[in-house]
Amino acid sequence: MRKILQILLWLPLAACLATPARAAEGMRPYQGPLKCSASGMDDMWLDQRLGCLTPGSRFIVNAGGAEGETQDMAYVVNEAIYDNDFYLINNRKVRYFQSFLCVRNHPRGVRPLFLSGDLANALELSNQDRKPAGVGPTSVNISGGDRAGGVATACDPARHPLIVDYRSGKVESVNPLALQALHVYELPYN
Repeated sequence: MRKILQILLWLPLAACLATPARAAEGMRPYQGPLKCSASGMDDMWLDQRLGCLTPGSRFIVNAGGAEGETQDMAYVVNEAIYDNDFYLINNRKVRYFQSFLCVRNHPRGVRPLFLSGDLANALELSNQDRKPAGVGPTSVNISGGDRAGGVATACDPARHPLIVDYRSGKVESVNPLALQALHVYELPYN
């Protein structure tokens, strides 16, 4: 009898552990005109900042110098927005933008941390002075959360809102229309 009670007590926990984490599906990406403003918290999301970029502008800075075999890579980029007291805004959820960034001629030795820093700088998310009231640091990372953070694939302006060429270090393509097909999801912060 005691064994049966122990098993019954562990069943709910086992069921929780066996259930895979689920992303909040169905987030709709920004569909408006290009902008680079910071008048409200919503202006800080990656998909609303493509207006900060122009083809030919410098992008690769910190991630430069990598070597190795090259291929095109599309990345899931995630963003966490904090308030001035370093508490996560957005109900403690991190937002993920699948295939937001594609890097052409991506060498094997690129460090994702440096690449995500270059993205944050290019989208002007690092500048504390240009943020709206109540918004503090913004964290931008290359990571898929519950799925792969990057995949080797041909960079396609119809599918990838931002394409960067690693060899030249510059923005190759900015396409807000690609946002329409972008998969955006949220996961709780761990």
